[in-house]
Amino acid sequence: MNSSVRRKEKFRTVIYLSLPGLIVGPLFTALAFNSEPVTILKGAIIGFMISFVSSVFEIYVFQNNFNKLKFITALLIRTGFYIFIISFSVIVVWVVHESSLNNASLTDTLMSSDFRHFILRGDFKNIFIFAISFSFLVNFFRQINILLGRKVLLNYVSGKYHKPRLEKRMFMFIDLTSSTAIAEKLGPVEYHKFINKYFFDIDEVIVSNKADVYQYVGDEVIISWINDRGFENLNCLNCFFEMRKCIEHLSESYLSTFGVVPEFKAGLHYGEVVTGEIGDSKKEIVFHGDVLNTASRIQAQSKTLGKGLLVSDDVMNKLKLNGRYKKVSMGKFRLRGKEQDITIYSIEPAD
Repeated sequence: MNSSVRRKEKFRTVIYLSLPGLIVGPLFTALAFNSEPVTILKGAIIGFMISFVSSVFEIYVFQNNFNKLKFITALLIRTGFYIFIISFSVIVVWVVHESSLNNASLTDTLMSSDFRHFILRGDFKNIFIFAISFSFLVNFFRQINILLGRKVLLNYVSGKYHKPRLEKRMFMFIDLTSSTAIAEKLGPVEYHKFINKYFFDIDEVIVSNKADVYQYVGDEVIISWINDRGFENLNCLNCFFEMRKCIEHLSESYLSTFGVVPEFKAGLHYGEVVTGEIGDSKKEIVFHGDVLNTASRIQAQSKTLGKGLLVSDDVMNKLKLNGRYKKVSMGKFRLRGKEQDITIYSIEPAD
């Protein structure tokens, strides 16, 4: 996904997240002002404004700059921001409403005793308490959701995978090249910083191509697409090559900080898995099935063949390259643990 498409995708996300304000706004203003004649249109506009501003900050500011902050730091900053947005918006609505009702200027309304009463002894105290509680809870669960992984908390709460279920999924195993040598060169602490930066840097590409991070295993990242989402717009291929471009773009930063640039290889496979909750004192939503083992074996084969991205014939049969990528058959292989040969293809950009 190029930068232009990514910008459009972000803007669509902002608009999508802003729409609930058109419903919440009128309901909130009606409750906050005790059924005074505040129009539905005004409430809808203010609700949309709150949602729009919050969404802009979430997509363009918080996601880009807060992902490396401590849990509590990010929580407090986000909570403070939402308290300010809600409180400020309520004050604006009240002032505009009272000004139009009394045919007075905004300045006169702000200086009036009615405004002081509203702030110090009126409904604003309850609204402010609501803003604190609402902002803290929403952002606390948002941070937990980030910690667990996208949609994981929702899946736990909804019980979607309480009983195991069959799903079609594509898995990509991405393994760092020469990780042992890099770890020996950098030492344990610097190597952790190196890996952490690498995982952070490729995450936006993973999310923008509709994938979910399943696990970090040492220096390996396992990501997945549910159903045919990986085939749509060639998300599975775009993801790998955009990650490569991302790291190339940041190569000088890696060299100046660590003296080495991460390189990686990947394997792709698609098929049916069983998805469900496991564990007691520590629960996880996991995938079981031969698909993961095969994807891992294909990724391991990429090292032997010296290719960046290898895919199985099950993936290749559903891909429509449309001239954007070229495939090369690497032949049939008897992968470890498999009883039948599997055809593997190497994928590269067409240009």
